[in-house]
Amino acid sequence: MSVENGVQSPASRLMDEAIDRAIEERPIVPERSSFIDAGTPYTDRKIWQAVEEGYAAVVVYPDGSKRVVPPEAIVGRDVA
Repeated sequence: MSVENGVQSPASRLMDEAIDRAIEERPIVPERSSFIDAGTPYTDRKIWQAVEEGYAAVVVYPDGSKRVVPPEAIVGRDVA
């Protein structure tokens, strides 16, 4: 996630939306989520880091679409 020249990345925008929705008690992602921009050199590593820490990886694409990957989908067991 990043902000360059005052422009938020897709993951940053979705994280802000997720915070607002959680405050409204209408969550759009799991409570323990890590927001990751797709297509960056470190996307795979950030997904694994999220999973190892027990977070769902919310991979956000440039068009704003997302894919939520719960940790158990990758490691096949409860890691939290």
